[in-house]
Amino acid sequence: MKKISKHRTDLLYLAGLALAVLLAVLYQQRTHALWLWSDWSFHASRAEEIYQNLKAGSPLTYIATHTFHSTGVASFLFYPYLFLYPWAGLRFVLSPVNAFYGWYFLVNLATAWLSYCCMKSFSKKALPSLLFALLYTFTPYRIYLGTAVFGEFLAVAFLPLVFLGIYEILWRDRRKWYLLAIGGALVTYAHLLTVMLVLEFFAIIIIIKLISDRGIEKDRLLALLKSLLACICLVLPVIVPFLTDFVGHGVTSAKFGLSYTMSLSQLLLQSFGFSRGWKLSPYLLFFLLAGWLWIKGRFDWTVYGLGWLSFILASTIFPWHFLSKTFLAEVQITARYLSYTGLFVSLLEAKYLANGITRLTPRKRKALTVLLPLFGVLTSCSSMYLQVQVMKHPQRLASVRRSSLTKLPQTTISNQDYSKIFNYQVVYGEYDYYPAAAKKYRKQIARQVALLNKKKVKLQTKAGSNQLTYTIKSKGGKLDLPVLSYQHTRISLNGQTVSYQVSQRGTVQIKLPKGNSRIVVSYQPAKCYYYALAFCLLSWLTLAFYIYKKHLS
Repeated sequence: MKKISKHRTDLLYLAGLALAVLLAVLYQQRTHALWLWSDWSFHASRAEEIYQNLKAGSPLTYIATHTFHSTGVASFLFYPYLFLYPWAGLRFVLSPVNAFYGWYFLVNLATAWLSYCCMKSFSKKALPSLLFALLYTFTPYRIYLGTAVFGEFLAVAFLPLVFLGIYEILWRDRRKWYLLAIGGALVTYAHLLTVMLVLEFFAIIIIIKLISDRGIEKDRLLALLKSLLACICLVLPVIVPFLTDFVGHGVTSAKFGLSYTMSLSQLLLQSFGFSRGWKLSPYLLFFLLAGWLWIKGRFDWTVYGLGWLSFILASTIFPWHFLSKTFLAEVQITARYLSYTGLFVSLLEAKYLANGITRLTPRKRKALTVLLPLFGVLTSCSSMYLQVQVMKHPQRLASVRRSSLTKLPQTTISNQDYSKIFNYQVVYGEYDYYPAAAKKYRKQIARQVALLNKKKVKLQTKAGSNQLTYTIKSKGGKLDLPVLSYQHTRISLNGQTVSYQVSQRGTVQIKLPKGNSRIVVSYQPAKCYYYALAFCLLSWLTLAFYIYKKHLS
């Protein structure tokens, strides 16, 4: 009871955050519709593949056999998918629409609660923690990510933990090195491009530390090294497939270079609008512009500077045209830096706003504490208002043949049309992670065109967990199957494991005997992948035991 009484304020604030998140999600869910656009179909297809495999009793997914036109593309080997399991799992108990909103609620709740806990660890105060959780969770750019850009949406949930870990190692308690290791691993499980952006800011912070403190103490460097090694152990299952099947094997990834930039005027105008998009909220923008009036202390000025730097990087104020051929262009969309602007500015605004609120009378403080979560809900709803109005009138999605390769239109759908999504071509990412040789023939492969002795032939195809089964009756010859070939692709012909060739299309090609043939194409990871998976689980258990033991001591 004493522990409950001690943490009563924290529990009340966490409950308030949960209620705020629930109301914000219900605002969209009450339409009983989904808004399909941008990357939505890419991630929905991955969640659907996991769901189909789980139904068949297969817990791991490597290649796409039910979705992505059954080409066997490795959209799972090279793009982490751990956090899509809750979405797939909810499909067993909820309708497709409600399964998505259930997953969306869980991600937002995790973001709000983790933000609160990180700020509480940083400030040791409850009110700034509540304010930070609200400001960060309901940042308009983050809400925009939650409409389709789910990889980044998941990753930014863990940014507070990453930067808390950096702060502890470099400035406060280096014995909490594990925070950075855990945060880095969770970001890696969600979105690899965000890892690159985090490393950019980490490098900047290291430079600031070196200049301001004229170096870094040896014990802090050792803590950084421990954190790095622990993080590598935790993410080995993500690293290994790149080493075994990607590096040196001619597999392509997302298009290199900047795809979208935005001017400062666009950023400012959007920030005061009611539509979702690449923007900050008016109150975050206000503090960014006028925060210098209140900021005190070197550390706060550092955070404020990082907020401004990320804001500049998000727009064309930064000379991106000079860096379009460098690794920095991997960011693809400069607006991604707004997540970091939101993080740094939210931290400072929460701190100084809380200082102002504590000067009020107890009655006014209590009233504000109740109103603040509602304010967060209104912020979210205002960003989603126009979208929700459209979602109130879902459209019927036309039935199409898979072979038509019709790109999924931007539309709203209900439960009855959900299954039709997967007959359409994914808007972005359909051909990501194709072997380079397959890019030229990508549409032919996606249309499931098989070639026997270089002539088109019809096959009967059955999708299974990480495998595709083809049956054909022929006079024999070289059969070029419409399934992509990777380093650990395996072939079974009439029950016997056989070798195969990689065709000029970058697909599987085998020598076919005369008569009836049954070909099974599957993907079987290298043994080191399973060792990496086991070592990763052991690392998590070891780290959990270490933290528990440290907590007891």
